[in-house]
Amino acid sequence: MISAMTGSWLIVKWIGIAVGMGYMALLVVVLLRFRGRLSQLRPTLILPVVIGSFVGEAVPNLFFENVPVRRACFVAASVIYVYGLATLARGLSQKGQKGLLKEDGAEDHIQPLKLS
Repeated sequence: MISAMTGSWLIVKWIGIAVGMGYMALLVVVLLRFRGRLSQLRPTLILPVVIGSFVGEAVPNLFFENVPVRRACFVAASVIYVYGLATLARGLSQKGQKGLLKEDGAEDHIQPLKLS
């Protein structure tokens, strides 16, 4: 049986853990900064947490029981967290953090149906 803690995998694992922790910390900063306007935050900021957690934890535990698949799922989840980290960093770097909030548009309001 192959141990999950051997060789170069240890380095990959700690890099993935650092990326995930960095993303979660930055997400907490954003949530605290915009706590009065949480409903205006874009869903793409939180979606990587949901998808990354599902891929990293649920897929290997529910569907597969071998080490290579577990490792592949962990790396895939880390890539998803890197995408979330890049999205948060890009949104915070924009003037006024406008990349983090939804814009007022048709997606936020119910449009009346014109029948005539």
